[in-house]
Amino acid sequence: MSCWSTYLYFVVVSLCVLQCFCEYDPNAVTHTSKAELVKMIATGDHEMLIFLYTNFDECPDCKIKMPLFHEAVEYLDQIEEGQVKSYKLAVKFPEYGLTTFPQFVLFLGNHSFLYDRLDEFAPDTIVDWIEEAKQTPLPELTDETFEHLTQSSTGATTGDWLVMFANSNRPECFKPFLPDLGTTAARLRRRKNVAIVDTSENPITTKRFGMDENKHCIKILFFHRTDLYHYESDNRTSAALLSFVLKEYANQEALVVPKPIDHQTAKLEDTINAIKAMFSEHEIMSQMTFVSGVGFGLLAVFVAVLFILRKFRKRKLN
Repeated sequence: MSCWSTYLYFVVVSLCVLQCFCEYDPNAVTHTSKAELVKMIATGDHEMLIFLYTNFDECPDCKIKMPLFHEAVEYLDQIEEGQVKSYKLAVKFPEYGLTTFPQFVLFLGNHSFLYDRLDEFAPDTIVDWIEEAKQTPLPELTDETFEHLTQSSTGATTGDWLVMFANSNRPECFKPFLPDLGTTAARLRRRKNVAIVDTSENPITTKRFGMDENKHCIKILFFHRTDLYHYESDNRTSAALLSFVLKEYANQEALVVPKPIDHQTAKLEDTINAIKAMFSEHEIMSQMTFVSGVGFGLLAVFVAVLFILRKFRKRKLN
């Protein structure tokens, strides 16, 4: 390519970029508030694309990516026919781990996906990611379905599984990781499975893998064939999870997948434990009653002795 051709190429690219910045309508995409966004997410039936940004003086990258976001929205509206609604949010959303700017998150009902390639912020790349996310299953496994779907103890013919065990009664400690988990599932689609187990609703599976719903808010396990690997890092970004699943798990010593617990056996053990707890509580109450009785008896003796001594002194004085 000659110098003149190179020059013309850069001129054309520059004009395209300038056109993108100058032609977009800043009011084309509606702003939303965090409170309104929380309400829409709670319904579980909205499909929303959210661009989080802040003041352009504080975030020059937000200024650069804003027109690209608008272009992606126009492209998406043509493909989805308005099914995915787009909004802008000018505050952080720490409830879902969104604490930096700019950020790009997709909510599909109760599932969330965090855009993880901010260095590739081209509109067509964003739309491709959205379409991939919309086709990504993220099932919630239960005591009844866990072994049937994962086949973790019998050979895993359904493939490898990355499973996040989380207590839904403590959303503050696991919700911030959901967008990264969703993106991990999207990036692994067709290769590996990603799922969630609610420990507060599935005690048998929770017990099977040695977790206590009251002590463990979140735990991530990787099932590779008949081997089990624990994800121990506090870094739960999609990049870190992908790296672990694709290669780093091999640096750990493989653990044997615990055998499934029979439901009837589990119920019997729960009943026995409940009875033990009842007797233990009764024993503690009995001990407390005994100690209280002894203490009351000693107090009564002490009062009686004082009364006798006082009466004896009075007689002596008389």
